[in-house]
Amino acid sequence: MIIALVNTKGGVGKSTIAVHLAVALFDAGRTVAFVDADTQRSSSEWLQEVERGIAVRTANTPEQCLAVVQELRAEHEFIIGDGPGGLDEVSRALLLLADVALFPITPSILDLRSVTQATDILRFAQGINGGRPEGRLVLNKLRRRGKTSRELRAAAPSLGVAVSNAVIHELEVYRDAAQQGSVAARLGARGALAAAEIAALAEELIADTGRQVGNG
Repeated sequence: MIIALVNTKGGVGKSTIAVHLAVALFDAGRTVAFVDADTQRSSSEWLQEVERGIAVRTANTPEQCLAVVQELRAEHEFIIGDGPGGLDEVSRALLLLADVALFPITPSILDLRSVTQATDILRFAQGINGGRPEGRLVLNKLRRRGKTSRELRAAAPSLGVAVSNAVIHELEVYRDAAQQGSVAARLGARGALAAAEIAALAEELIADTGRQVGNG
């Protein structure tokens, strides 16, 4: 399964989810590769600190995206693609290659507005690829008692894209993990809640692979 994490804007926690998800799938016993298509290279550098067992490649152009995905897909169950902030040609290439497109969205009116543009590009990719990739919003940086977070959860199903059952809350441990070159699941008890959230997202995607095989 090729999973692309993309969005029309930066600052939505895309790379944090990408790195944590890659490690969660690896720790669940899956073969995982990671393609960093963001020119900042923050996610690939972070991931190489965390887990050397995950194959990491970088890509700057649509052609490079295609080449590295073709290289990796034969020997890996999951390929996580971390796209740049924005929906440029590289992000579009990832979408065209992906089975699932994850769109992290935070409790912000700007993020709500960005979904319309993202879904337009998603529909374009689906039109070319016979319905692929499946699009899914991931509610990220939610505050347990925040009004905007509650409004986002209520509005998300009406945005025209499926919504992941797993949600990611705003927790300090995600920032701590990045600073320490680790992930929440490897920070002991203080990372337990965050680790459970990421594991729930990983389990959804693992279940999707079984459904795709059954339909194939």
